[in-house]
Amino acid sequence: MTMWMPNIEAAQGPIYLAIADALEADISTGALEQGDRLPPQRELAYQLGVTLGTITRAYSEAERRRLVKGETGRGTYVATESQKVSPLIPQEDEPEACDLARNFAYPHLNPSLSEGLVRMARTSGIDRLNGFVPSEGLRAHRETGALVFKDYGLEADPARVAVTCGAQHGIQVTCQALFRAGDAIAVDRFTYPSILSSLESLGLKAVALPALRREDGGFGAMDPEALAQAARTQAVKGVFLMPNMQNPTTHTMSVGERDSVVQVAREHDLKIVEDDPYTPFLPETLPAFGALAPERTASIASISKVCSPGSRIGFVHVPEIFGDSIRNKIGESTWMASPITAELIAGWVREGHLFKTLRLKRKANRQRFLKAQEILAPHFLQGDVNKVFGWLQLPDQVDPDGVQAALSHQGISVLSSRYFQLKDHTPAPYLRLTFGSEESDDRFFWALDRIRTTIDQLAELPALTRPVG
Repeated sequence: MTMWMPNIEAAQGPIYLAIADALEADISTGALEQGDRLPPQRELAYQLGVTLGTITRAYSEAERRRLVKGETGRGTYVATESQKVSPLIPQEDEPEACDLARNFAYPHLNPSLSEGLVRMARTSGIDRLNGFVPSEGLRAHRETGALVFKDYGLEADPARVAVTCGAQHGIQVTCQALFRAGDAIAVDRFTYPSILSSLESLGLKAVALPALRREDGGFGAMDPEALAQAARTQAVKGVFLMPNMQNPTTHTMSVGERDSVVQVAREHDLKIVEDDPYTPFLPETLPAFGALAPERTASIASISKVCSPGSRIGFVHVPEIFGDSIRNKIGESTWMASPITAELIAGWVREGHLFKTLRLKRKANRQRFLKAQEILAPHFLQGDVNKVFGWLQLPDQVDPDGVQAALSHQGISVLSSRYFQLKDHTPAPYLRLTFGSEESDDRFFWALDRIRTTIDQLAELPALTRPVG
């Protein structure tokens, strides 16, 4: 690998701690991997323009954190046990921060769990749910999934719906059912981080493709010509898409953009996986790929972002030919999704709680997006009042990892573009900001102000220079 260089431009405390922090961040994002060799201390000191003692202290601090191991005569390496938990995963004892990194979509506005449980307890025959059910779920719960899919622009057949343990589980079993180890799957250049790790863990290869550009300068849909070229030259077998609120760029594909992808998929016999957990937030229902190309599309739906991440319930709808495979993959991975929490969700759907919750969340999101646009201007924030996150463009000379690190020191969490790209891609000048994970409006607006100030300060910094002599 090329020589590792920590980004310490935004360091406000001791330089040695900033270097250790940068090392930890790069390990957590995958920029550094287990076994990678770090630069010799003298060389890194020269490149950064700091003393050898500073680097020695930084490496010692990193070793204390069990990030690296020094080997006499060989150098310092990223330790094999140093893999960190993804910053997207909550931790019970994590320090409090103003969270604009994780997309929890206003959980403080979710329906009352206690009321839902009371309603369930009064349901006749509830004890039947405390046992094994078919891997695809009970028919009543699959019918609930079909109702949810209507919000996704898909008239789903309950016989082709399966209940999963959330959308992430749905992605994994769907990819297992549709593809074989070694297959190449097209993804957007910037895409949902977990699809990249999921494909890798399943032995599938992600092929990142460019997006069309919109008139406003933002990112549009996946370039269909690039998809066709990848099918011809890289043996791509399928494509993963988020057509209604692409994560992280927020783009919603037009009907024409969807038709273009379907045409390429049919010409090259590609399977389509569409995952869109944010779809219910949009006021307009566009046709799903499952409706446009039902013979080759697997659709994934979830209400985690809408009302209940704790239930861990999602739904998949697949062509009939893959039905048995989906059932088997669910059974092999977890036997079944919980029928107890599936019943909780079914009750909320029947009683209209999804609509009521969405109304509250849309109102809150509109206020926050408009305020974010105002505070962050003139920096371009791709999104709109219905999108629960935004894709913020930075000045070209500003490193997104540096902004993320600087904000972390101020108690604000955001995500650099690095998290949404393949590991071998250079981070682009963008950040994803989520609007609904932080409950307090005042803290959210404060964080936006600090983000704007930090970006402007980093944009004015001169490049690091080497020491003379």
